[in-house]
Amino acid sequence: LGGLLKAHLLQALAGQSIFLKKMADLAVSVRPPLGFFKTFVVLRSGEHKDQLDLKKKCITPLINVVRLYSLQEGLPETSTLERIHALREGNTVIREFADELVQAYEFFLLLRIHHQYDQIQAGAAPDNFINPKELSNLQKRIFRDSCQAISTVLDSAFRQYNPGMRL
Repeated sequence: LGGLLKAHLLQALAGQSIFLKKMADLAVSVRPPLGFFKTFVVLRSGEHKDQLDLKKKCITPLINVVRLYSLQEGLPETSTLERIHALREGNTVIREFADELVQAYEFFLLLRIHHQYDQIQAGAAPDNFINPKELSNLQKRIFRDSCQAISTVLDSAFRQYNPGMRL
């Protein structure tokens, strides 16, 4: 049943540029947490002051833009890593950044798992908020590079679906 539904969805989406435009708008609406000078953009107040939401600001934008390009190409894959590998063959934007996107995805998931494990070990409820100041210099560099790769792919999606406009 799942295969039939997926096939029907892909067939129904073929040529649906308005749907893909709306998906693109959604995908580019959440940006990785890097400021103009590649500084980390963190929450300025509240319970998670000086932290950023790793899931919402890093993992979700990557998943969304890969999903957009996957649906655009009519690919049946559903996992993010499978989609990236499949897109490597047919989508020039993803082909150029495929390795960086795979590494970014794995890095963010591993960082999230370690963070949540540490929270559980400390008796706290696990969440997705990290303080970038607590990362090692290497982790900060990988974090920035990963966010930059995601931003570049998001910018390409924006230009494709909003020609003539600027972010």
